[in-house]
Amino acid sequence: MGLTTTADWVGSSDALCRWERLVDWNHDPQDWYQRSLQLAEEAVMRLGLRSPGLPAALNGLSAVQRVLGANRQPRPLQTAIADILDRLPEAPALLLIEGPMGEGKTEAALSCASGSRGIYLAMPTQATSNALFERLAKFLAAQPAQTSTYPIALAHGSGGTAPAEMRLREIGLGTADSSVHASEWFQGSKRCLLCAHGIGTVDQGLVGVLNTRHGFLRLFGLAGRTVIVDEVHAYDSYTGGLIERLIVWLQALGCRVVVMSATLPAARRRALLQAWAGCGSPEPSETPYPRVSWATTGFQQAVTFAASRRQHVIVEALAADTTRLCQQAHEWADHGARVLIVVNKVARAQAIYRQLDSPESTLFHARFPMEQRLKIESSVLRRFGPHGSARHGHVLVATQVAEQSLDIDFDVLISDPAPVDLVLQRLGRIHRHPRQRADGFEQPRLFIAGLAEEFPPEDLTKHVYSRWHVLRSVAWLRKHRELSLPDDIDRAVQEVYGDWEPVASAEFQAALERSRLEHEAEEAMMRSQAQQAAIRHPEEWRIGSSDGPLLDDGAAEAGALRFGTRLGEDSQLVVPLRPQDLEDLADRAAHLAGHQLRLSHPALIALARETPLPTGWCGLAVLSRLRPLLLGQQGQVENSPIAARLDPDLGLVIGAEP
Repeated sequence: MGLTTTADWVGSSDALCRWERLVDWNHDPQDWYQRSLQLAEEAVMRLGLRSPGLPAALNGLSAVQRVLGANRQPRPLQTAIADILDRLPEAPALLLIEGPMGEGKTEAALSCASGSRGIYLAMPTQATSNALFERLAKFLAAQPAQTSTYPIALAHGSGGTAPAEMRLREIGLGTADSSVHASEWFQGSKRCLLCAHGIGTVDQGLVGVLNTRHGFLRLFGLAGRTVIVDEVHAYDSYTGGLIERLIVWLQALGCRVVVMSATLPAARRRALLQAWAGCGSPEPSETPYPRVSWATTGFQQAVTFAASRRQHVIVEALAADTTRLCQQAHEWADHGARVLIVVNKVARAQAIYRQLDSPESTLFHARFPMEQRLKIESSVLRRFGPHGSARHGHVLVATQVAEQSLDIDFDVLISDPAPVDLVLQRLGRIHRHPRQRADGFEQPRLFIAGLAEEFPPEDLTKHVYSRWHVLRSVAWLRKHRELSLPDDIDRAVQEVYGDWEPVASAEFQAALERSRLEHEAEEAMMRSQAQQAAIRHPEEWRIGSSDGPLLDDGAAEAGALRFGTRLGEDSQLVVPLRPQDLEDLADRAAHLAGHQLRLSHPALIALARETPLPTGWCGLAVLSRLRPLLLGQQGQVENSPIAARLDPDLGLVIGAEP
């Protein structure tokens, strides 16, 4: 189905491919056939569909060294991966890497792609996809050249050819003589996974196992590739169930799959391995953390490896009140410290940033227009990355966009209460690299807002995280004020998500019991909905369904009522527009699309969907699935039932402001 549809698109897209058809066969079928083959070959090459596979390495160590480069020595994890690669059969395999933040999991995963048809890096968010795009592009550029170019796609709702080209230019690639380029033909959600190499959200792959109109194209595009699923702990039971179903299909399609996490509950690990090996396969013996597990049909195995660094972290309480929090952050920054504040909600991040009112502070969240968000992201990586330019005190105020897959390094962390695995992920952004620290910040310190209160303020986590997970995590962190990493990473996750019982007051225990019942009911609902939403296993699959299929774009963004790739609130991609933006709309379409942002507030979503489309909007491909959000000259959202404005420094501000 995927091959036939792709062939049909190639054969019928004159405007995109710009080749001439053979209209006259001259009564010579053999000549017509040979000329057709030549034109077809030219079309496939021109579009980037005839992409070279990644060169095979002589052995596992050479595969690892190819990723690291000649001047870097493999870390213990990467050496363990090299040994496993030498032991793996040619048949499809699943590798599951559990290791601390900063151990080189991404490089280890990329080394597993040696000899495959291509790579897809499946990330939890657009921000993490954007952050690792440069690493994937540079990896491809460093491959031994077998042909002229490697095509690359940025595959998520705000991705596409133009953002990919912009990122390539920023790192000196994407030029006419570059070995890596972004092809226009892979623009759009239906085609992005047909590109042999790409990075994007896991949702793009998950659409392949939903009942969608073109889901089979995703599976066809992924066939034979190495699929790397990063931060697998970040998904709830619904999306996690879809990931398990996708893994089974990837096995049938001859893929090698690498799953990565620093903080994975044991039940999720067992489910992933059994999805590949089969329920009857014997489980490996208990293996200490950090570890690499792998599975082939009917077989599972695991090995441990030595962590390349050990840390001692002090856990302390801090007032949740923004005034006192900002005073403390200011004081540390004045003493030369890089301070990272990670909060759970955009409005709280905006309030803290406004209260800081300092030129030595940065705000980073997902409610900026995309082009501005990418610039902030690039600035954060440039200043606080492995070779960051920041040499003095600074405060970064961020939401979960800074929680994972960003290689940034700070001296001290202030975090809102959150499930313990996510707190540990945030902790992975401090003391990540060896460098000179400000006086008094030689050891990593973690401050939890509201930790001293018996009940962490509910407004900090409501509608974001399971209350049961938050209460259990807070109770665990209160008891463990000194962490020895990496040992306590696995200990914390397995106890909080396992059978550990906190010793607490009767009132706290009652709150835990109430939240447990709510959590178990929600988990059962999510597992049931994942079973209903996913297509059958490969051996049970058949064409046809009693339900009408979802549109692909809707499935990648849908909430609970539409059985999309994730449960949750509805959302809508919009383009903020001032009156002057409507002039010369066709010429400005690509520029405007680059400023898109995602709404999740129901009132604003309704407003955007009810707003009439400007003349010519539907005829412009880059705007066709976006809705306009009309702004006044001061940035206020026109005709909005709630207070909302687009601020140049704060992003989209929703609700009453102080």
